[in-house]
This record gives sequence, C-alpha cells and structure tokens, in this order.
Amino acid sequence: MNNLLKKLFSDSAAFAFSTMGNKLVAFLLAPVYISYLAKDEFAAWDQTNAYTLILTYLCILGTDAAMAYYFFDAKELRERRIYLSNALLFSSLVCIVIALIMYFIGEYVNPIVYGEVVRSDYKYLLFIATMATLGAIVIQHLLAYARYMQKKWLFNFFSMGYVIGSNLLSLWFVVYDSGIVGLFYGQLIGQITIAIILMILFRSEFILQFSKKHLTNLIKYGAPLVPTLISFWAITAIGRSVLVHIDGSQAALYSGALRVASMIVLITAPFQLAWRPFAMSIKSRDDAKRIYSLVGRILLVIGTLSIMVMTFFIKDFSAFYLKKLAPAYPYIWILSLGTLLNVLHTVFAVGLLINKQTKKISKAFLIASLIYVLGCLFLILLYKLWGAVAMTLISYFLVILLVYKQNQKVYAINFRFPSIVIYLCIYIAVMTGITWLQLQSTIDLWRYDLLALCIMIVSVFVSGLFSIRSLGLLKRLIIKK
Repeated sequence: MNNLLKKLFSDSAAFAFSTMGNKLVAFLLAPVYISYLAKDEFAAWDQTNAYTLILTYLCILGTDAAMAYYFFDAKELRERRIYLSNALLFSSLVCIVIALIMYFIGEYVNPIVYGEVVRSDYKYLLFIATMATLGAIVIQHLLAYARYMQKKWLFNFFSMGYVIGSNLLSLWFVVYDSGIVGLFYGQLIGQITIAIILMILFRSEFILQFSKKHLTNLIKYGAPLVPTLISFWAITAIGRSVLVHIDGSQAALYSGALRVASMIVLITAPFQLAWRPFAMSIKSRDDAKRIYSLVGRILLVIGTLSIMVMTFFIKDFSAFYLKKLAPAYPYIWILSLGTLLNVLHTVFAVGLLINKQTKKISKAFLIASLIYVLGCLFLILLYKLWGAVAMTLISYFLVILLVYKQNQKVYAINFRFPSIVIYLCIYIAVMTGITWLQLQSTIDLWRYDLLALCIMIVSVFVSGLFSIRSLGLLKRLIIKK
C-alpha cells in the first residue's frame, strides 16, 4: 500500500507542475484583465466561460470519463485507439454543429446570456467562444490519453503551452482595446493551434474507423454523468447569472471571489488528474478500500488547512490583487471549500464508478442542483452574494452526503464519515469566526489566526478523523524507501 500511495502522490506532483504553471499565468494576468476590462465586461467574461463549460459537457458527453475506464479495460492497443478516435470524432462533430447554430442565432441568444450588459460587438462572441471550445475539447481528449499512457511531461508541456499561449494572445487583444471579444479571439487562436499540433503528434494513435460498439460503450458509461456535470454547472453558474440580472456589482464581486477561490485547484487539480486512473488501476487489490479511505481523509485535511492558511492573508491580498473587486474577500474561503468538496465526491463515490453506477452520482447532483436553484432564488433576494455562496457550500455538502450513502450500499468503505461531519462543522464555525473578525478590522488578528489553526489541528484527532497512530503510519510512508 505504501508504494501505491507514493505513486498517487508522485503522479499528483508531476501533474501539479502544469497546474501550478497555468495558475501562475492566470494569477499574473488577472489583475491586468481587471484593469483593462470594464466591470460589466468582467461579469460577461464569466458568463461566457459558463457557456463554454456547459458546451464542453454537452459535446464530450462524458466520453472522457468513459475513456478513463475503458483505457484500462481494453485488452489491446488497437482497441484503445478505436475508443480514442471515436470519442474525439463524436465530440468534435457535435461542437462544430453547435458552432454553426451559434453563428446564425448568437445575437438573439446574447440578451439571455448577458442580460443588461450585452453590447453590439457581442454579435459573434458565442460563435467565437464555441470554436475556441472545439480546440479545447480536442486538447482535453488527447492530453487525457497522454495522461493514461503516463506521458506526464508531454501532458505538462502542452497543458502549460495552450494555457500560457492562449492567455498571452488574449492579453494582447485586451490591452489593444478589443475587450471580451478580443479575449476569446486569443483563446480561439491559441487552442486551435495547440489542438492541431497534438493531432499531428498523436496521428499514429488514430484509427479512422467508426465503431458503433465502442462509441456506444463510451456513451453508455459517460452519458449518465452528464446530468452530474450539468448540475455542477448549475451550482457554479446560476447564482452568478441571477446576480447579473439583480445586481451587476454583486455579480462582479462574485466573479472576483471565484478567481481567487480557484487557487485551491493547485491542490485539487493534480489530485483529480491522478486519482481516476489510479483508483481504477488498484480496484482489484484486497487493500483498495483502505487506500481509498485514507486518501479521501488526507485530501480533506490538507485542503481545508490550506484554505484556512490562505484566508489569514486574504484581506490584504485582495486589496492588492483584486483592486476594485477587493470587497469580495469574505466569500473566497466558502467558494474554495465548495470546490474541495466537489473534488472529494469522486473519492466518496469511487465504488459507484467502479461498478458503473454513475446514474446514482447524477441523481445526487440533480437533487443538490435543484435545491441550489431554489435556495438561490430565495436567499439571493434576501442576502444577495452571501445567499449565493452559502447555497454553494450547502449544495456540495449535500452531494457528498448523497453519494456517500449510495456508495456504501454497493461498495462499503470506512471513510469515518461521522468524524468527517464533526470536523467540517468545527471548521466552518472557526472559519466564520475568522471572517467576522476580518470584517471588524480586529487588531492583532494573527493571534486569533494562530489559535484557529491550533483548534483545527487538534480537531483532526479529537473528531476521530485520524488517530495519533496515523502520524506514525504517515511518517513511515514518507521515509520508507
């Protein structure tokens, strides 16, 4: 088990290389975008990103998740290549069709997407964004395939290449006063270019053979996950969309908070990239359940403590980094915790993924998203941005609870779930206290921060999440050769 955990952490560290590079670029460029874009354009930027996100889900239709399963299930290299070729062809054709539709009807859809911030130069914005998404979809499929083949540095190089290149091109357009439209021109040029290069590099992996059997397998496995993805999109996008139509300034603050909250992906994204192939590769081992449990609890503790440490400095950081959006700082830890819980659901639902019962995951997300939408419509009217972020956290915790219960029915794992709930309740109470003290501009806040950190470290053991013996186990995992 020690070697397997080391392999997961090693793979996560390797994938972290590209993630950190990408986030560093986004970190450095975001203040420039904030300076050059009008406040309403910043909200429109996130609205367009929300559109491209759901577009990606609909075009891929879960075939990327299915590839993670069938890559290891396939008996021969040729079969893997047929799966890749059919997944790529299907996703690309769907995206091209939607791009053609948006070319003709985009200007009529714009008022629905952008509300009062729609501008005359947005006429072809959704078409441009759709074509940029086509490049991103090709990249996503091919880099995922590279990841499964353990071509880590190829994955890292091109992951960073397309993000950095696209952002620099977008920056050039934005600085020269092309606004949001220019930003997505940069995305279009950068992503299509990298997609073409990758297709050339992977040309030997393509088998131009339509296979109804293989495509059906991919869609049967992946399609039930689409409601999950759409529900995830609803939880991340609908609150902002409601704010856009109710209070544009609050929507802009929400966008700023999300920008900083996304820094948690420095921890979660490398894990996410390494987790699924790792989980599938050890599913037949006798100690697999113990490994899944340990990994989930380690990620929870590392993630929550990282968010806490980030929050200690978030007020001053936001004043420097977000500038005119600096008042967004109190909401950042809540959105970060929501992102962490969303990643953790893949661990708590590992048995459902192994047993191909992905519909149960989708059902959990559908229930959570419906509650989120209803909660947002009520709480945003009363509390505006606080209502949106509170419902985000509530919804993701509900997802965790529902998938855990379903997973235990088909593949029982001792995650120490009561201890997890106790730990999270203590954590939320402590973090709420920190935020309240920050809003009061409390002097010598560092004393309270240090006390809060000590409380959470102690609660890791008091809650029963880990025992003192766990420290010895982790020490042996680190130093054992």
